[in-house]
Amino acid sequence: MPLTDKARIIGEGAYSLSTFSSILGIPRQELIEKEKQGLLPPAQRNARRERFYRPDDVKLYRTRLGLPPITKSVRKQLFLNFKGGTGKSSVSASYGFRLAQMGVKTLMIDLDPQGHLTQCLGLDSSQYAKTLFNALIDKEGLEKIIIHTDLPTLDVIPANLNLSPVELSLFAMNSREFRLKRLLSTVEHEYELMVIDASPSIGLLNLNAILASNDLLIPVLADFLSYHGLKILFETLSTIEEDFSFVFENIFIFLNRYNESHRICRRSKAALEKHYNEYLLQTVIRQDTKIAEATSRGSPIFRFAPSSKGATDIQDLIKEIFQLKGADNDG
Repeated sequence: MPLTDKARIIGEGAYSLSTFSSILGIPRQELIEKEKQGLLPPAQRNARRERFYRPDDVKLYRTRLGLPPITKSVRKQLFLNFKGGTGKSSVSASYGFRLAQMGVKTLMIDLDPQGHLTQCLGLDSSQYAKTLFNALIDKEGLEKIIIHTDLPTLDVIPANLNLSPVELSLFAMNSREFRLKRLLSTVEHEYELMVIDASPSIGLLNLNAILASNDLLIPVLADFLSYHGLKILFETLSTIEEDFSFVFENIFIFLNRYNESHRICRRSKAALEKHYNEYLLQTVIRQDTKIAEATSRGSPIFRFAPSSKGATDIQDLIKEIFQLKGADNDG
């Protein structure tokens, strides 16, 4: 793909009235009234005289509405769980996509050679010749790796099997644990948010990701295998804290694919509340077939089914992380 091309994620590049009011977090009628009062620019109209908005309008409208910035400085947020199958990539893809829709300049980084984050965004991971391997090992500039998308606020560093040799190659390098942190520092002034999706493993690349991040987001299923995986993760973090004097600014645990009607889910939730309550978010992402369908079609849930309960829950997750839990924003 030529660097001048933009990867196609949003397609038509316009938001309806309902979608735009949802992105801004205000009722449709309030948006219409403020436009009538001249407090907001008049919406553009299509051939059927229906309102529509462009992604570039989001920041302008947020400013006119007096809404505070979602982030006050760049946040580097790592999605990680050593247990596979927790839905991490599909949630992180929709999470980062939604924040980009909300006007946050976002870089999404795929650290898994399977390229699941890349695919969940609707991109064909196999078409990209370069991954983080080329930047971390071959020392190419990130500007040659980053893919710009047709959502102006969203860029992606894709992954595929070309990333696979990175662990072995890193072992032979100086300051091998901090290479990702240093690499991201070269572009972090261009972004407000970096969302990093790591593979479910304990390795040198994930250690790099941990040491490069501010916040850790841990999706867990409501079962006791996930609970055990969480215990291993925190033991690993304790070792990293001792070895590198590193502590995350925020750790957020949230339940994914949660079904309140299942007794095992309720028991697992109670165990998390007992042992990890200081990190556990109130928001749970409920079991929703729409998320699975969106993933199978390579689409963030906010593109595939924006009114689904899965989309609602991920929106609530964003609200809680950036407002209630104080991840660099008092709300």
